[in-house]
Amino acid sequence: MQGISVVLPNFNHAIELATSLGAITRQSRPFDEIIVIDDASTDHSIEVIRGFADSVPQLRLLRNERRMGVAATVNRGIAAATRPRVVLASADERVEPLMCETFHRALQDFPDLRLAVSCYSEWDESTGVLTHFGRQPGLGMWYAMQDEPFFVSADRFLHLLGRQFAWLAVNTALFRTDALRQVGGFDESLRWHSDWFAIYAIALRHGFYAIPRTLAAFRRSTHSYSARGMRDKTLQRDVVVAIADKLARPDFADIRRAVRKAPAALSPFVRAMIPAFATRPRHYDLLVALVRWWLGEFLRLRRPGALLRLRGRIARLLGQNEPAPPTVSAETIRRSGESPARGERP
Repeated sequence: MQGISVVLPNFNHAIELATSLGAITRQSRPFDEIIVIDDASTDHSIEVIRGFADSVPQLRLLRNERRMGVAATVNRGIAAATRPRVVLASADERVEPLMCETFHRALQDFPDLRLAVSCYSEWDESTGVLTHFGRQPGLGMWYAMQDEPFFVSADRFLHLLGRQFAWLAVNTALFRTDALRQVGGFDESLRWHSDWFAIYAIALRHGFYAIPRTLAAFRRSTHSYSARGMRDKTLQRDVVVAIADKLARPDFADIRRAVRKAPAALSPFVRAMIPAFATRPRHYDLLVALVRWWLGEFLRLRRPGALLRLRGRIARLLGQNEPAPPTVSAETIRRSGESPARGERP
């Protein structure tokens, strides 16, 4: 059975659900199962969800009796999913009407795939502007040499990361449900980076199917759960240490070896990781790999971010094209409000 479930967490997104849940329920090819988990909302979200459920028989509503938080709520949805593939949607994001149909075509080409990702796009809630990153360096699918979907093996992905950071966005992805469960779903101790760990662990083990088109748009907000968390240096330090501690577990030794070989995978966290690991000898192997990578980036004039911004200002003053950043910095992540803000309100 090659069915696809959607897991949609919600907390107080009654207004946005008209757009997000509306798009999910009006696909060109319907999703086989839609699981909405409400995390003890205090607005009229339940009324909105039930309104959709009246006309969408495959929609199920689960309710948390108390506030559990985004990671635990997503995990409840993953546990409840009955289909072999799952999309982790968000209550405040935009899904394209061809998402489900596109993923089904991917499964016809690669019936055993554990992960498929599409191009990252985002929209600014304050202006309504939709930005497609396409094949741009940084957030874009820069490694796509063709318009048709293609498979990136685990070895090939490691090679790409050896060149520069390759962005995998959860809101654009299709997961094999058991693969998500095998990596522990969204680890609550990793907080706003729990989705990063899940998707990169799967990709580094099994590769992924790349779809060079936009299937979902991420809501950019400086007030999201993750953006606020990353601005708190103490909390961010604790979270990156938790990432390293998880990588120290025997069941993730292969992922630790992979990120040592390609430290660009950790580049969104480098600003917090280097000082955090300096006082933790058990993580010196990661520290050495990160420092070597950062110095290499510096010598190539790719780091620090202040240098890139200065180059951009000079280029604009001279009327030249601004050089595109080859990697994703922590500042870029903060500006985009990287998930897991799955249905989470500030």
